[in-house]
Amino acid sequence: MTYIVRFRPHISFLFVLLLLSSVAYGQDVAKLERFMQASRVNTASMQILREGRDMIEAQNWQRAADKFNEFIKGYPKDKDLDAALYWHGYALQKQGKTEEAAASLVRLINRFPSSSWRQDAQALLVTLGRKADVDQALQRDNCEIKILALQSLFQADEERAVGIVTEALRANPTTCQGFQSAAVSMLGAHGGARAVPILLDVARTNPDMKLRLTAIKRLGDQHSEQVTDELIKIYDADRTKEVRAQIVRALIESRTPRGTAKVMEIARSSDDVQSRQAAIRYIGELKDAASLDELIRIYDTDKTKEIRMQVLRALAQRDDTKARTKIWDIARTGDTPEMRIAAIRVLSDHGRLPMDQLLQLYSGESNLQIKQSLLRAFADNNDPRAREQLFKIAGGSDPLELRGFAIRQLGDKDDEPTVTQLVALYDAEQNQQVKSALIRAFGDSKHKVALRKLMTIARNDPSVEMRKVAVRYLGESKDPDALKFLEELLK
Repeated sequence: MTYIVRFRPHISFLFVLLLLSSVAYGQDVAKLERFMQASRVNTASMQILREGRDMIEAQNWQRAADKFNEFIKGYPKDKDLDAALYWHGYALQKQGKTEEAAASLVRLINRFPSSSWRQDAQALLVTLGRKADVDQALQRDNCEIKILALQSLFQADEERAVGIVTEALRANPTTCQGFQSAAVSMLGAHGGARAVPILLDVARTNPDMKLRLTAIKRLGDQHSEQVTDELIKIYDADRTKEVRAQIVRALIESRTPRGTAKVMEIARSSDDVQSRQAAIRYIGELKDAASLDELIRIYDTDKTKEIRMQVLRALAQRDDTKARTKIWDIARTGDTPEMRIAAIRVLSDHGRLPMDQLLQLYSGESNLQIKQSLLRAFADNNDPRAREQLFKIAGGSDPLELRGFAIRQLGDKDDEPTVTQLVALYDAEQNQQVKSALIRAFGDSKHKVALRKLMTIARNDPSVEMRKVAVRYLGESKDPDALKFLEELLK
């Protein structure tokens, strides 16, 4: 709609500006009203939007901005978030808060490129003097279209597409961010043998690390012994951490004998610990007998802690009897407590430590730290005997550190039967340190049985110290019953 304003001598220029502003504001409100009418759902989030609309209509910009910001923070995944971002920016710009308004509008444009509010946001950014933000968004759209066009061209005419990629790699990468990386990836996926020289050139010398890594990955996809040899040359000549890690991955994924042999060599004897760890991790993914034998050999011959830990993690990923047997041997007879604890942990994490073995290991163990790791494994085990063992230790004659650790594992379960049994344990216990651990478990519990026990301790326990601890946990609980009890205690 076109609005024509006829100037008359008695109409001031200021009046004309006010009239035009009023017309624009009326159009904005009308659009907001149409949007609200189209959304007839009655939800808490929509109620906030309606309240924001009312503030816009009343030209109460501060409250409108607050209301739309409440929606943005409270409903970050709502389908109408784009609308809330626009009207939040709109209300802020009405208050002269240019930077805050622009931030909200740019967020809308970046996150919701297909939003019906996007053009309005771009127009508002221009009026705020933020045309650069609009140009950047349009450039990003243009780049996405170029990437889609190149993908279609590869499907229709690979020869022309390869030529375009070659030219793109010679161009300034800042002209279309992300296009070169996508181009290299598509070249590797569709270009065949003709793509290899271009990819190798990028992998060797391109200053853009992201392009180099993309090219190396695509070279691994060629599954060629010749390409594998070239990747090995790059690995030996280049000590860049990211490049080496990507080449190790590419050599494994190339599925060539020379590639696998090189990764084995790196895992065994490279002077770069990070490369060795990466190689061991990828060997663990091979799932064949030879790679498993190699992992075990590396563990047995290498005393480097980082390497052994990586081998242990790789073995844990193998659903294989031989791998489990090796980890179990480490858990039982490893040459350091640290490695034994790590072996127990990985077996427990993967549910591969049967209860009979756990009980046997605990009964024959003397190292306190290893015993604590076994208690943690009991807590993670669903066998009823595991819970029985924890209670046996918690109420038995083991060292106080282990008894307290067992109580902590039981307290973490926080199911009502366990809490009830812990209450019974408290009543039978004489040691103050153990009783303190039990009170801590009651304080961390969400069950009323624990709360009631804390009240009983706070009122009647013969130990003043235990009563003090119970009162503290009651206060921290913020439970209404606990607060009421504390009030009564003050009388």
